[in-house]
Amino acid sequence: MAAKTGNRRARLDRSMIVDAILQLARDEPRARITFKRLGQALGVDATAMYRHFRNKDELTRAALDRLSAMAVADAETVTGDWRERLEAHLLRIAELSLEHPSIAAEGAILDPVGPGDVAGDEFVLARLSDAGLAGAPLVRAYAAVSGFALAQSAAMAQEVVAGRGAAARDGSIPWISTFGSVDLTDYPLVNEYREALLSIDGMTVYRAGIAAILDSVA
Repeated sequence: MAAKTGNRRARLDRSMIVDAILQLARDEPRARITFKRLGQALGVDATAMYRHFRNKDELTRAALDRLSAMAVADAETVTGDWRERLEAHLLRIAELSLEHPSIAAEGAILDPVGPGDVAGDEFVLARLSDAGLAGAPLVRAYAAVSGFALAQSAAMAQEVVAGRGAAARDGSIPWISTFGSVDLTDYPLVNEYREALLSIDGMTVYRAGIAAILDSVA
């Protein structure tokens, strides 16, 4: 099966389909991407997807694995100590999630289990090892770092898909949008820090969480 690429036709393969779904995820952040929509984008019949992927979940896993590989490749170009390199990697995960929200939003429930995902695990473990961790402390730190990054980046992506906030795609959607009609005089600390709390956004939470975990590692 061939796909249209400009004025020529190219043989459709798994990589081309992953390219297409990631491009659609960027261009149509709130759209539900189906095999039919992918077929339209590639200029082929939707049934062609099933020759390469059993179902949408398998394709989504492949796309998530590609995002993991991209995050590692970008982080590998960063110089500095273990913390600078790890922070760059984790920040890139969040950025890619916000750039491809309809894919990244599935990251909390679908495990890619591919070379990109394993490369991400290796990168995190290597940086934590560089920090001096080994054995059980290394595994615990990996669990904290990867678990937080996955959960929070997927949550921010879901906010984009849900369309909550015009600036959601850059992670600036409010963490707390309002306290509603609650009388804050009954909650003195919330009342004291009200403006500061309302100024927190998704990426602020992400950076703060990563910083807290890496502070404990250091």
